[in-house]
Amino acid sequence: MQEKGNKMGKYVWSFLVILLLSAVAACKHEPELVIVEDPGNGGNPDTLIVNPHPCDPDSVYFNSQVLPILVSNCAMTDCHDAITAEDDIRLYSYAALMGSDIVTPGDAGDSDMIEVLTETGNNLMPPSEMGGPLSAEQIGILTQWVNQGAQNNSCTPDCDPTQFSFAANLQPTIELACVGCHSGSSPDGGVALETFAQIQAVALDGRLMHSLQGTGGYLIMPDNTLGLPACNIAQFQLWVNAGAPNN
Repeated sequence: MQEKGNKMGKYVWSFLVILLLSAVAACKHEPELVIVEDPGNGGNPDTLIVNPHPCDPDSVYFNSQVLPILVSNCAMTDCHDAITAEDDIRLYSYAALMGSDIVTPGDAGDSDMIEVLTETGNNLMPPSEMGGPLSAEQIGILTQWVNQGAQNNSCTPDCDPTQFSFAANLQPTIELACVGCHSGSSPDGGVALETFAQIQAVALDGRLMHSLQGTGGYLIMPDNTLGLPACNIAQFQLWVNAGAPNN
């Protein structure tokens, strides 16, 4: 009877482990923190941190790298948003981009989207009055993504929510997802985010966190997205709580 009970316990334990791991694998957002009790180690809790969709450093991902560039530099009013759709080109989602027939998967050299990024004069996109041209790094990201097949792919980047260095953790996020709209002579909402002083000002008066969280009557930012990952928002919150230092 004891042996039968032990076998039943092992079966139950195996089922629970499979159930937990299946739930983790189904998640497409932040890495899950799963705490289980393993009978094999005397009942002491084991902490398993599982990232179900880790990022490959050699791959470019549409949702976390390509779309932020397009949204903050191209899918804006009077350009390529859903309403204006200049030249019948829409760049606010994967389906809209691919439906605009400006990308040839696997061949950046045959993709109009890549060609116009390095044009001159009136053919340059984005135009200078809209904040263009893109940086060499941004063009490289888009080019590599197209050459890798222009997939509608995503991953969960490793992120430590306890780290809040402005230079290492926050500024790269702002440059990728915010500066495209909040720069130049006419930044969206009259808010420029090109310098540390500008970013610190909106952090200290509360506008930054309200915009990132969609609270206080503010629309969630970046615009036309579901917002930054929770881990990145946590980093911004810690930085603001510390007085928004230039660290």
